[in-house]
Parts: sequence; structure tokens; C-alpha cells
Amino acid sequence: MNRPRMGGAILPPMRLPGAIAALIILGVTACGDSDGATPRGRRVRSRSASDSLGVRARDVRHASIRGHRDLVENSAAAMSTTQSAVLFTINDSGNDPVLFALDTTGADRGEWLVAGATNVDWEAASVGPCGVATAGTRSRGPVGQTTSVARSSCVYIGDVGDNGEVRPQVVIYRVREPASDGGKRRRDTVVAEALPFRYADGPHDVEAMYVAPNGSITLITKRPRENLAGRLRPALVFALPAVAWMSESVVVADLTDSLPIVPGSAPMRTITDAALSPDGHYVAVRTYSQVYVFAADSVTGRPRTSVPPAICNIAGVEDEPGEGVTWTVTSNRLLLTAEGRRSDLYIVSCPLPRS
Repeated sequence: MNRPRMGGAILPPMRLPGAIAALIILGVTACGDSDGATPRGRRVRSRSASDSLGVRARDVRHASIRGHRDLVENSAAAMSTTQSAVLFTINDSGNDPVLFALDTTGADRGEWLVAGATNVDWEAASVGPCGVATAGTRSRGPVGQTTSVARSSCVYIGDVGDNGEVRPQVVIYRVREPASDGGKRRRDTVVAEALPFRYADGPHDVEAMYVAPNGSITLITKRPRENLAGRLRPALVFALPAVAWMSESVVVADLTDSLPIVPGSAPMRTITDAALSPDGHYVAVRTYSQVYVFAADSVTGRPRTSVPPAICNIAGVEDEPGEGVTWTVTSNRLLLTAEGRRSDLYIVSCPLPRS
């Protein structure tokens, strides 16, 4: 966890390249007058006023988390595609390696100890296929063994946080999606496969990860970084192919793109999560104050940066700066999660990009 400091030092705005600057100006001028939200307290109103980029989220609903006593740093959100209204989440760094399930009302739907995994800095989760297109693909096992997996639904857990950007390699865990137990208050066990990897240009702090229908994994950098001229860089997009799970050694994530989001260019503008829509047509990338909705390639899940994203302002929706985002079953409804014991879930409507 690395919460932003409201009164802390923020890197100064940069002189942005034309396309990015135009996008930000467009987002500011498009800001809506009606937010449909129910802000709570002076702190929320003050934070909302600090960043007006985007159209305000509408149709805001919230639900209180119930039953999960050990869910203390809710750091991600991953909606199941096989179990109605069930989503998975995790605790942040330093906690036990446990996968939690909730439903969209906040009710407890089970928890599982993830065997073969360590929570160094868990920051991301996603639901996706358990392998490449052919069932029975050979894949790395829980302890580096080669095993056989079918193409069913898996939960991916990203141990990819790196606040100091010092980890020479990080890891993604994958477990078969467990069936919800209806919150019967027992902790079962799921066994993880592990995919250790590194970035070709050195360590990055990442909290945004999602899995595409073809099994490839997309990762998006979180923090402000400067180029050689001292200007802030756009967020970087890295990818791991589905076949990476077959490697017997540490794999390298490929740099595939950058996004028109510049971490550090405004207060609260660091990237904390991302999610691919159920139909694969959109990617939601969230910061503490906005959700950027990109058109996406429906097979690879990669953002189509040639299409300007829709920008949704969520400042003032949550009581505390939240981190997680996932999609509900509808194409423009997003579920937001925040760290903190028993923090509420929020479901909001956001605009979609014009293709």
C-alpha cells in the first residue's frame, strides 16, 4: 500500500506533448455538472475539488462489506465470469496469501489460503483463462514442475507492487477459480502456479494488471517517472504472452505501448488498477480520482490508444482514495474498491469511448 499524501509534495506539471495535452484539456472542458454521487464529509468534497478532470460518475450505489474479518487492505477487484455477481479480492503486502470472494452486495462468499504463494506486495487481481487456446496445454506447476491445465477460468494474483522500484523480479500467481461457498466461514486451500518475470528496462511499480481472452497478461506502470529531459513520462504498458507459463526460467515482460495518462501530472494521478470488460471491448484504467475507459482489442485486450478514452471522474465517490476497479455485467457499470477494513464497495456508471 502507498496511499497518496493530500498535503504532500507533488511533482510539478510537465509541458505535455500535444496529443496528451489536448486530451487533458478535452477532459476538463467535458466535465459534467451533475455527479449523481453522495459525497460523505468535508474530506471527500475537498478531494473532489482538487481534480475536476473527466465527466462525473453517475448512478452511484454502495454496499458495505460484511463477514470478512481478515480483509483489512482490500487492494484489487476481479469479477468472476462464471459465477454471477461474485468478485475476488486480496490483501496488500505483509498479509497472509489469501484469496477472498464477495458478491456485489458486500456479502462474504468464501476465502482460500493460496498454497505455494507468498504475499510480498500483492497489488492486482484478474480473472481469465487458465491457459492458451488448446486444452491440456503444458504449464509451469506450483513448484516449477510442468503440469497439464485445461482452458477453464483462473484467478490471477499479481505480486507486482514495488514502491521503491528495487525488486529485480516479481511474480504472478494463478489458481483455478474456486466455487463460492456462500460464506460458510471455513478457509479452504487452492494451489498456485507461479510465473516469475522481470522488465527489460529494470524494476517498475505496478498495481494494474488484467488478463485477455487469449491468456496474455497486460501490466501498466503506476508511478511518476521522468525521461532524460526531466519531463514526466506517460504510463508504460507491458505484456506477457500466455505461453510464458511454459517457460522454465524467468521471463521478460515486453514493452508494448504507453498510455495518454501521465502519472504525477496532477494530484492523485497514479495508476492503481485496470480491468478488461467482459466482452473484451473496453479497458478501465483507474487512478485515485479518475477512471480512463479505453477501447480495446477484444482478443489481446490491448488498449486502442488511437481512440481517445472516455474519462470518468470518481473523486468524491469514495470516502477514502480507492484502488480497485472491475466491471459488472453491464457495459458501462464499474465496481470500485478501497483499502481499509470494511471499506464500502461502490458501483458507478461511466461513459464509454466513441469508436
